[in-house]
Amino acid sequence: MAPHAHQSRRSILCAVALLSVITLYVLWASFESLPELSFHVRSCKTASASPQPGNSTYSATGPLTTTNVAAIIENRPIDRLVPLLVHFSSVLGPNWPIFLFTSQYVIPSSAAFKRLIDEERLIVRFLPSTVDFNDRLDVSGFLTKPWVWEQLAPAGHVLIFQADSILCSNSPLKVDDFLQYDFVGAPIAESYGRGYNGGLSLRNRSMILDIIHDMDWRSEFDYAENKQEQSVEFEDQWFYKMMEQLPDRGKSAARLPSKEVAMTFSVETVWYGEPMGYHQVTRWQSDKIDQVDAWCPEHRMATSTVIG
Repeated sequence: MAPHAHQSRRSILCAVALLSVITLYVLWASFESLPELSFHVRSCKTASASPQPGNSTYSATGPLTTTNVAAIIENRPIDRLVPLLVHFSSVLGPNWPIFLFTSQYVIPSSAAFKRLIDEERLIVRFLPSTVDFNDRLDVSGFLTKPWVWEQLAPAGHVLIFQADSILCSNSPLKVDDFLQYDFVGAPIAESYGRGYNGGLSLRNRSMILDIIHDMDWRSEFDYAENKQEQSVEFEDQWFYKMMEQLPDRGKSAARLPSKEVAMTFSVETVWYGEPMGYHQVTRWQSDKIDQVDAWCPEHRMATSTVIG
């Protein structure tokens, strides 16, 4: 072969190699310019794999650094859940990250939902596969076991809220104003029992765990003569009773608010005009719904569907 033919061949090979390098660089640069790609890949992996208890759709960059957290446990496909979570996060602020415990592991397409996850203001945790909430006893049984409370470590206080509750953005009060108490929720009318409703409640996580470790709700329920007694059937009234009995067991007394203070925190069966929040307000305060609409129009985001 002539020398100029060898030279021409080498030139072509060099040109092809250079073009390949340029193409690879352009593809790499294009990939780097897609900031959302990693989220979608992570979301697809999450949706295609079976969730493991306690695993999260988002892995935080470090340990939980906030003193307090909010938590909602919801495995029903509720259309209003995303707007409700966005609202709660807005009212609570960045120092109250929300933990969503669920068995629904498909990431919503909502941009606001994804932004909360990216900002570490919303953490999704998977429930154990054995957990289901068919009635009130399922809820009581779950909340009187340590699993969910241990998942929220090392938080001091936990704001428990359900999809049928709401925080009112018109209220001058904030959840932090009630941190001096070990348990606070909407006061329960005497005809329905004693204590505070747990559907929107603030609780001392360590005290709750101490009670769970010392006492056994399931055993008490199984051996109760009257299983319909409110302080036996409902976990919130059971915890209230256990807290009242702490001094009798040689423990420090729980810090519990008066009825007058508790009703400023939340309203359910006992009416108060301008609370910080509501639980099942359309069910229990239907005759005052015009006043509720004026004070807290966002209550319409809460579901009226009740478990059990």
